[in-house]
Amino acid sequence: MNPCSVNTNGFRDRRRSPGLATPATDKLVKSLIKAFFIWISIQVKIKVKLSRINKIKEVNLEKGSTIEDLLKKINLKPDTLIVMNKDKPIPIDDNLNDSQELTIIQVSSGG
Repeated sequence: MNPCSVNTNGFRDRRRSPGLATPATDKLVKSLIKAFFIWISIQVKIKVKLSRINKIKEVNLEKGSTIEDLLKKINLKPDTLIVMNKDKPIPIDDNLNDSQELTIIQVSSGG
C-alpha cells in the first residue's frame, strides 16, 4: 500500500489518487486558481458596435484602459472615427467601465 494513500487512521484516503496529488501540486493548483480569479477581476468587457460594417464585437481589456487602448486593440486609428457612448461623443482618453457599450462611427472626408 502506498504511504501517500493512507491517512493517520490507517484507512485508505479516497480524496487523493496515489502518487498524483502532493502538497506541492495542491499548492500549485491553488496558486493557479487564485491567479485566474485575479486576472478575471482586473479585466473589463466592452461591447463595441462598428457602425460602418454593422458588426458588434466584444473586447476584453485591463481595468483602467482608455478608449485609445480599445482602438489600438481593434486596430483602428483614432483620427478617423468618433466613439459614442449613449449618443454622446467621448474623448479617447476616457477610462472604460466593465460592460460598457460603445458605438464607433468611422468618419471620412475628401473631395
